Amino acid sequence: MRDQHEYQIVSPGRVNLIGEHTDYTYGYVMPLATDLHTRLDATPTDQAEEVQIRSEAIGETRTVSIDDPQANGDWTDYVAGCYAVLQAEGYDPAGFVGELSGDLPLGSGMSSSASLELAIIGFLDSVHEFGLSREEMATLAQRVENDFVGVSCGIMDQFAVALGQADHALKIDTESLGYEPVRFPEDLEVVVFHTGVERELVDSEYNQRRETVEAALDTLGESSSKDVSADDLDALPPLQKQRLGYVIRENERVQRAVEALESGDNAGFGDVLVTAHRDIAENYEASCAELDFFVDAALEEGAYGARLTGAGWGGTAIAIVDTAGADAFAESVYETYTDQFPDRDPHYHLVTASEGVSVSAEN
Repeated sequence: MRDQHEYQIVSPGRVNLIGEHTDYTYGYVMPLATDLHTRLDATPTDQAEEVQIRSEAIGETRTVSIDDPQANGDWTDYVAGCYAVLQAEGYDPAGFVGELSGDLPLGSGMSSSASLELAIIGFLDSVHEFGLSREEMATLAQRVENDFVGVSCGIMDQFAVALGQADHALKIDTESLGYEPVRFPEDLEVVVFHTGVERELVDSEYNQRRETVEAALDTLGESSSKDVSADDLDALPPLQKQRLGYVIRENERVQRAVEALESGDNAGFGDVLVTAHRDIAENYEASCAELDFFVDAALEEGAYGARLTGAGWGGTAIAIVDTAGADAFAESVYETYTDQFPDRDPHYHLVTASEGVSVSAEN
């Protein structure tokens, strides 16, 4: 054990601005790390068999076996899974005593799971001086989801949490993992609005969409949606053409969004988001009445743009608004939404682009 200092780890959530359902076809995405975060206060121990960790949000303290990590189907899987993937790579991290807190809400559509994974991996990397790069930490965290928890996610969430930059979004090529920071205007705010609709269809519908676009790429002899043009789609059956067509246009929209932000065209950036929402609703059929209503209400209240974010079929949407009026905007849309859907329990957050996971130790 290197030391037994207490460590403080701050690990952000993430919001995807544009590039939805593109990551599993090696397309483009543009997320940002949020100032809402998971905090881990942890003290290393010489205990090689377990972690003792408390979650403030859940209100419980758990002991997690790390000698032979096994999935239990609850939040501790994200802790055990970090040890499992590190051990599989030949590392031998010891245990710790820790407490999870912070202001990143669970189940908010801001990837609290990736935030937790990077908090644990970032902490263990610092304590044991593994020398992992940020890209390696993101890839290991993705393996926690894929191989241990059993969630077939792409790399976007973990990459954003690991490599986020203050005041910037990240344009990411999910095939090469190349990325470029894109400055996010200081006069704009991102309103994250959870509709109160649980994504009950997300697993089955997500898997169907993924199978369809992967079959379309197989038909075309391509592995990446970036290598397909609109003209290529004519060779596909109608449903494959419809689904993959959306993905191709979404890849193009990521680039247009970058150009709009870089040129200071807030209205143009907003238009890209609205077009993306209409397309995913019509041609990927991943929206719902509540998400569509929020987008329309946000535009009526003066947002530059709005769209669903995340997989869809419920969950979360975003709106881009002037910072000066962001609070009043969010409250007005909240009231309009709850009048329309009184049985829903929505909530919202205002977020800004933040740094990726950070680790500090007390002297």
